[in-house]
Amino acid sequence: MDNMTLLQAIAFARSRGVLLPADYYALDLNTRQYASTVSHLAGLDQIQSVLDSAYKVLESGGTFRDFQKLVEENGIELSEVHLDNVFRTNIQNAYAHGRWLHQQQNKDKRPYLEYFAINDKRTRPSHLELDGVIRHIDDPFWQKWYPPNGYRCRCTINAITEKQAIRKGITSNEDLPNVEPDTGWAFQPSNYDKQPNEILKSKEASKTITPDAKTEVIDLRKKTLVDTEVDQIIKTSISDLTDEKQVIIDEMVDKAVRLDPNIRPSDLRITLDLADEKENALTTILKQAELQKDQDGTAGKSIWDKVVGAFNRLFTLAKNTASKLTGNSIRGIDDLSLTVGSVIGIQTPTLFKQAQKVGKQIAILDAKGVALDLSKISGMNGALLAPDLNLEVVSNTDEQLVLKRTKEQATRYFIANQTVFSLY
Repeated sequence: MDNMTLLQAIAFARSRGVLLPADYYALDLNTRQYASTVSHLAGLDQIQSVLDSAYKVLESGGTFRDFQKLVEENGIELSEVHLDNVFRTNIQNAYAHGRWLHQQQNKDKRPYLEYFAINDKRTRPSHLELDGVIRHIDDPFWQKWYPPNGYRCRCTINAITEKQAIRKGITSNEDLPNVEPDTGWAFQPSNYDKQPNEILKSKEASKTITPDAKTEVIDLRKKTLVDTEVDQIIKTSISDLTDEKQVIIDEMVDKAVRLDPNIRPSDLRITLDLADEKENALTTILKQAELQKDQDGTAGKSIWDKVVGAFNRLFTLAKNTASKLTGNSIRGIDDLSLTVGSVIGIQTPTLFKQAQKVGKQIAILDAKGVALDLSKISGMNGALLAPDLNLEVVSNTDEQLVLKRTKEQATRYFIANQTVFSLY
C-alpha cells in the first residue's frame, strides 16, 4: 500500500467498493503545486531542484530511495535524515489534504473529527495530549491541529457521527490541552493550495536574503500565484461527475492503471471533458487560453500548459495506430466552405468520431499517430485529434470529405470548443 501511486490507490478503493468523491480525481493538481522550504540549501536553484524531485516521485508513487537518487543526480549533498524529512513532509501533506477533502464531502453524516495519537515512546508529548480530542469539523481548532503536526508525525484523524461524538464526549474549550504545534508547523488543510505563496512570501521578507535571491523569490512567487490560481480555475471548470460520467471515469481508471500506473488521475478527468460532445467550461477556458499560450507569466499560458499537458501525457500512451481515421463528426467543420487544397489546423484536442446522426462521412489519410485513441483509455468511441495537426482537403463531395495530414501551413483553425477562425 505504501508504494501505490494515486491512480493505483483509486483503483484499489474502487475494487473494495469505496465511492470516492470527485475531488480525488483532481487531487494531484494540488500535490504538484505544494512547496516546502528546504533550509539547508544554499541557493534557490537547489531548493527548486529538491522540490521538483519530491514532486516527481510523489506523482509516480515512488519510494524515498527514488527521491534520494534524483537529488544525488543533481549534485546536491544533504544528509539522509534531512532528505527523508523533506520527502515524507510532502507525502504527508498531500495525503492529509486528500483526507480533509473526503471528510468535508461527508460532513453532513460525520460532522465531528476525533484526534488519534499513537501511544508509544516515539510520540511527542504534545501530540499525545491531543489524543481523543473531539471537535466539530468546521471548528477553527483543526486549522491549527489537523495532522501532520511535525516531521514524521503519525497522528491521524477519524470522522465520526454526532451521536458518536456525544457518546464519547465533545471536548470543551476548557479541556483543550495547552500545547503548541512544532516550530514551523500548522498544516491548515483548507489552505493547502495557498501554502506555496506563504512560504515564498516569508522567504522574501527574510533579513538575510541577498538582492539577487530576493529577485528570484519574487519571480518564483509571481509564477506560484498564477499557477495556484490556474489550478483552482481548472478544478472549478471540470464538470461534475454524473452517473454516466462516473461509469466512464471508472473504466478509464481500470484501463489507465494497466497502461501506466503513474498516470495522473487529473489527466483522466481533463481528457474526459475534452472528449465531451458538448461545449463545457473546460473547453471554454482552453479556447481563451489558446490566445495566450505563448505569453510567459500569463494565466492563459499556465492553463494551456496544464490542460494540453494532460492530453499529451495520455496521447503518448494511447496514440491511434490506424493509417486512416473515419467518422462523420468534427464539430464546426460543416460551417466551412472547403475546397480541394484548403488546409485546416487543429489547435486544441478535437473530438472526431462516428456520430449517430446521418451526415457526410469524413476520412483522414496518413493518420497514424495523429490522435488519442479513446478506446484505449475508456469505453468511448472516437479519437481526440492532437494539437498542431494540419489537414489538407483532398476531395469534398456531398457524401464525403477526405483530408490528409500535411506540413503545409493552415489558414483556418479549430480551437477548444471547435469554433473556427480564419487567418485571411
